[in-house]
Amino acid sequence: MLFWYSNNVELIPDDKLFEEHFLEKSVIFIFLDGFGLGEECETNPLALYGIPALESRLHTKLIAGTNNTSGNCHFAGIDAILGIEGIPQSATGQTSLLTGKNAQAFLGYHLPAFPDSRLVSIIQKYSILKTLTYAGLRATFANAYTETYFKKTDVSYSVTTHCVKAAGIPFRMISELLNNNAVYWDITRTSLKGKTDPAPEPIDPFEAGTHLARIARENDFVLFECFESDLIGHACDMDAAKQFLLKLDRFLEGVFSSREENTSVMICSDHGNIENCSKGSHTENPVPLISIGPASASLKHVLAIDQVTPAIINYLCS
Repeated sequence: MLFWYSNNVELIPDDKLFEEHFLEKSVIFIFLDGFGLGEECETNPLALYGIPALESRLHTKLIAGTNNTSGNCHFAGIDAILGIEGIPQSATGQTSLLTGKNAQAFLGYHLPAFPDSRLVSIIQKYSILKTLTYAGLRATFANAYTETYFKKTDVSYSVTTHCVKAAGIPFRMISELLNNNAVYWDITRTSLKGKTDPAPEPIDPFEAGTHLARIARENDFVLFECFESDLIGHACDMDAAKQFLLKLDRFLEGVFSSREENTSVMICSDHGNIENCSKGSHTENPVPLISIGPASASLKHVLAIDQVTPAIINYLCS
């Protein structure tokens, strides 16, 4: 059986090869919605408060124009516009990021919110979760879902949900969350209050980070999505931004403290937003591509969000 990806990399599965080779490295990919790199100013919470867990490892601030590639670290601002006029949006940006296809160019414009049928067709073919799963690797989405999510008739599925469906892999539910085998999108489970029975108790962000790292011990690729940064950017709430960055910092420390040496932690976004709390809408700023771990060198050539998925696939399948 022959598996292929659009960059002409051929993946020939052999049970012994996959068992002995591919378990030697893994990637935790943290997708932060609406997380760009802005100027150093009083309306940029990243410039004001920062994320010490990252800045101490990257030896630079998370602002526009900064970058660093050294040892097992990589940080650069990459393009989220992809040659299409207008403000980048979630549906096209996330599709480009998680499939390696320029969804903006495919549609000819930036599509907000949830993917339409045309973008879903791209996700069904090229989802990173599907490509890696079909290549024989263990890929998973760490986010927990509630039972009611799939019972609603008027719900529009996110790009990440379509990625899981395309791969044919199980969704993690609240039962997995209660067993610490999943992470909720808000990290601390606070927003679940009153939505499930039993309702999980809130946890410390550091603990949630250790849970994500633990999932990576059983998988070659783990995707986690947090969209709180985008919500805060739309609300222009500097106080909420400060609290979120404190939470994110502690969460990442939990991930870094518990990850194994062969596990790389990558962070990227679909478009900017939270870095400009005076605007209330998405920005045209570059988004950060961050890697801590042995995969970092494989990202040096990545200049735009549609190049991230092919780079991860090449790294894990080489």
